[in-house]
Amino acid sequence: MKFKFVNQLESNDCGPACLSMVLNSYGVNIPVKELKEICEITRMGISVKDILDGGEKVGFESHGLKLTLDQLEEIPLPAILFWKQDHYVVLYNIITKKGKKHYYIADPGYGKIKIEEELIIREWIGNEAKGVCLIFQPKDDFEQIIEKKTFTDYKKKPFYSSTVINHLISFLKNNNYKYIFSLLLLIVGLGTNWLIPIIFKRIIDDGIIAKSLNLVIILLLTQFLLFMGNFVSQFLSDFILTKLNFNLSITLKEKFLNKLIKLPVNYFDTRLNTDTLLRLGDLSKLQTFFTWKGISFFINTLNLIVFSGILFSLNKLVFLIFAVLSTLSVIWISFFLKKRAALEYSLFIKQSDNSNNLYEFIMNMPEIKVNQAQNTIISKILKLQRSLNELELKSLYLNAYQLSGANFLLKFKEITIIAICAYFIINSQMTVGTLLSISFILGQLSGPIINLINNIKDGQDALISQKRIEDVFKVSNENDQEVSESDIEIHDIILDKVSFKYPGSFNPFVINNLSFAIPKNKVTAIVGTSGSGKTTLMKLLMKYYLPTSGNLFLGEGNFSNLDPDHWRDKCGAVLQNGHIFSGTIKYNIALCENEFIDLVKLENAIKVACLDNFIESLPLGSETKIGNVGMQLSGGQSQRVLIARAVYKNPEFLFFDEATSSLDANTEKEILNNLRDFFVGRTVVVVAHRLSTVKNADQIIVMEKGEITEIGTHEELIVTREKYFSLVKNQLELGN
Repeated sequence: MKFKFVNQLESNDCGPACLSMVLNSYGVNIPVKELKEICEITRMGISVKDILDGGEKVGFESHGLKLTLDQLEEIPLPAILFWKQDHYVVLYNIITKKGKKHYYIADPGYGKIKIEEELIIREWIGNEAKGVCLIFQPKDDFEQIIEKKTFTDYKKKPFYSSTVINHLISFLKNNNYKYIFSLLLLIVGLGTNWLIPIIFKRIIDDGIIAKSLNLVIILLLTQFLLFMGNFVSQFLSDFILTKLNFNLSITLKEKFLNKLIKLPVNYFDTRLNTDTLLRLGDLSKLQTFFTWKGISFFINTLNLIVFSGILFSLNKLVFLIFAVLSTLSVIWISFFLKKRAALEYSLFIKQSDNSNNLYEFIMNMPEIKVNQAQNTIISKILKLQRSLNELELKSLYLNAYQLSGANFLLKFKEITIIAICAYFIINSQMTVGTLLSISFILGQLSGPIINLINNIKDGQDALISQKRIEDVFKVSNENDQEVSESDIEIHDIILDKVSFKYPGSFNPFVINNLSFAIPKNKVTAIVGTSGSGKTTLMKLLMKYYLPTSGNLFLGEGNFSNLDPDHWRDKCGAVLQNGHIFSGTIKYNIALCENEFIDLVKLENAIKVACLDNFIESLPLGSETKIGNVGMQLSGGQSQRVLIARAVYKNPEFLFFDEATSSLDANTEKEILNNLRDFFVGRTVVVVAHRLSTVKNADQIIVMEKGEITEIGTHEELIVTREKYFSLVKNQLELGN
């Protein structure tokens, strides 16, 4: 049964990729990228309900069922199975052979695979009586629904039109002379190798047998010169290609990092950080294929064509035997591919489980020790390892059968050809020189055939890497929409019926219908219980996200028309999850290299954040390295560095989210006094729980469950004795 397979490009793409395969079986091509948006995928992945809702949106009647193994034969296929309680695969066919059922699975993270009952019971049903299955049937108006929707059909675009391939082509164009020169050197090196069997034949037949010493010397010198030519051309070619490889690495990484920095924040919210890091590995794969492995494919192809041609010219029967037995070798190797695929799939699952268990064991050592759980966890790891060893042993046996057959055919081919050549020599139909030339050619041709098979696999891997990288380049930049390039003037920030929710059907609205103004050059404090939407509101104000509904304005200008980079250039922020970079203290404050640091601004920022005494106590002062590669700071010290960073920027808008929550009372009081002077003439928004941080604000906004419950000054809100009063009444100063 022909079934189109779709790879998942990221670890949480399995659901949309499966839905894409189901759609393809009905002749509809909707890219995974768009199905992710339809299904509202999140960093945590996708729920069964999200996939069913996505199916409904694209014209299916979708149902989630709990079924037994036998009931799978009664449902319409393809169907999606909930696999291992954290993954999705497509079941697209069930075939019974010799009383055994075979289940055809398309795993978007692995490939198409045929498995038996034991594996599907373990991975789909597990310890339950039934497994979760999602079935899809087209509605009566399926075609009309598809026609109404506008999807991007990536199949219409040729391979070379992708952004990353264009970057590669552009690099090749800019370095075309170097590439052409290196390829010419390679061809020269290959040419010297192609001449060797001809020289062998001449040395034996025309030199040694004819007893012509002069000719032997000339031919040996020629062979030596060819060897030197091969060595020099290979060396120069490798040198040029290595330098080009390094330059290509820098070029691709620069393009990729520049693209990442332009992506909206919600791109990173819906993906695991490891997925983004793995794209750098994909860049490396693509770069290696287009330099070394692509060249290897070129060399192997040329060697196969030229040496086959020489062999054909030397003896047609020998060439025919070589071609037939080589084809049998390839068929023998291919015969084991499906069996190896099924075994490798089982290994893939077990190795994934094993890695997760080992990672948990290493990363959670304190928890394991305090609960004395080491025996249970080690026993679990060893049990899985024994199961893994059994599968690896089966893999070794299968590999041994495959290699034994291939080696047998290789030796049989060599012996058969040598025997035929010996027969021809005895009957004066072939010379000894021809025999040696044929032996040399056989040695040269045994590698390229296997290498070409590996090159094809490398090409498939590179294509998958290209798709993954292209998936990043296809995401719209956060400033792709038309934005105002005029200078941003200082105005009130106005929220008009603003609501916001994070992606995912299970996520509720975090902010509901907010309408209020943040006056310019004033301090606005936002307070409320945890989870009331304060931090999300700050992110909206910094244009990390756009409202789900409603509008934000800066004066009369809509926030959506502001250039994000231009707006953030006017903003300074201390966020709850503010990061300390690996580098010196002064680098962490200024976020630029030493030669660009304004020392006057740096000194002022250090004083405002009360870092001066701490820095003076360090032997290297502000040159002290901190972060992952240096001194580990306490929570309070880190917050002071982050405050200094915001002050150094000298912004017109300041956003502080729990900026002093880790400071002791005395240090906090001193910093707040310093900041009070710094806040003059700036628009400031502060999120805090501590009364000392918010009581002097010009306006206090009280939030609960994403809505505003009160607005006023500290004195006004205390008098009303409502939500704000209950939030701060237990704090020391109010109690007094």
